[in-house]
This record gives sequence, structure tokens and C-alpha cells, in this order.
Amino acid sequence: MTIKLGVAELKRHFSKVLDRVFIRHEHILIRRNGKVVAAIVPTDALDDDHETTGFQAKGLLAAAGAWSDHPDIDGFVDDIIKARRRARDRKVKIGDPK
Repeated sequence: MTIKLGVAELKRHFSKVLDRVFIRHEHILIRRNGKVVAAIVPTDALDDDHETTGFQAKGLLAAAGAWSDHPDIDGFVDDIIKARRRARDRKVKIGDPK
């Protein structure tokens, strides 16, 4: 089932809308000024390549996604930061010193 909601109504009932999408597998079309501008659909309605939404991660977002299943990504990043702090080839300020 597909339902159309205005932005204000969506904001008022967002949690209930998500329940309807998750539990009842409904598709929600979101209107702004009477025009449909977005949709909320169950994740099983999306294919693996995201062709349904036209969304494809690029740049840093794609890189983050590529590393998301690394078994020790936090340790790996910590090692990189420590190595950069020890490097003497150029001065680089990285976050707060520990």
C-alpha cells in the first residue's frame, strides 16, 4: 500500500510512519507544496546496487562503506593516527593530542 503524507504530518508522526513501513511494508510518499519529493520504503524494496533509489555512495562516503566490515577498523585508524603523529616529514595537526 502507498500513502502520501505532507512534511508537517510526517514530522508529527515520524515514529508511527516508520512502524508502518517496517511492520506493514507500506511505501510512504512525502509531499512538499503538493509535489511528491521523496519516499520512505522498506529496505527489502531496495536492491543491492541501490538502482531503485538512484543512490550510489561517492568519495569519502564510499570509502567509509568499503571499510565498514573491517574486523578492527577502529584499531586500524588509531594506528594510522599514531603513525602520523610520529612522522617528522611535515607538521600535521590531527585532532586532540592524547
